[in-house]
Amino acid sequence: MESGPPKIIETLLGWLTPPACREEVLGDLRERYQSPARYVAEGLHSVACVMYSRIRRTTDSVVVLMEAMSLYTSYVLAALAVDRSVLFDPRGFARPAIPAAIALAVVILADAYSNPKRRWPLKPLFAPILGIAIAFAWEMPRDAWALPPAVLAWGSGMGALFVSTLRLMFPPITERPQASSAPAFWQKLELTPVALRLRDALLPAVIMLAVILILIAKRTVR
Repeated sequence: MESGPPKIIETLLGWLTPPACREEVLGDLRERYQSPARYVAEGLHSVACVMYSRIRRTTDSVVVLMEAMSLYTSYVLAALAVDRSVLFDPRGFARPAIPAAIALAVVILADAYSNPKRRWPLKPLFAPILGIAIAFAWEMPRDAWALPPAVLAWGSGMGALFVSTLRLMFPPITERPQASSAPAFWQKLELTPVALRLRDALLPAVIMLAVILILIAKRTVR
């Protein structure tokens, strides 16, 4: 029996494993190590299981639903204000759903891979900005399903503001105080914490409202 797994394979598996479980997963795999091929197979299986478990632990279904609706609504509003022909296309309302789904998937994965030991004030905003940036990059190669650049830009901007405001009001589960058998965060908010979070979210909300008013005024002038 070999003394341990190849360092490069162990490093790659470490990158794939969510930081919150990395040490435990790599330690268990090292103890069971028999051969490189078996190590890789067990490692990939463990990574998949841990990833699924982390997504379940770090995803609040109610907040994710609000984020999904916010992202999709942002792209639809942008299409209504900038280029209504997008919505009358045969693909209709399916086109705005593509960047919204990509951004939401990135947000969910980013929360799952978030390191709970590293915290900073703007950490809840990192995932939506990253998700929208990846969705924007995905849509830039022009094809029949891609949104026009102007619609994509306005929708991405509004989506970032909508989701950032939501995440300031309802932080990711990894950023909340944990307690066993506790109700969902949105179900047990008290008046004072809500007021504080609304105050923190005031600036993004004002900017979001200004953007919507500008879009409406622009459409009216036309």
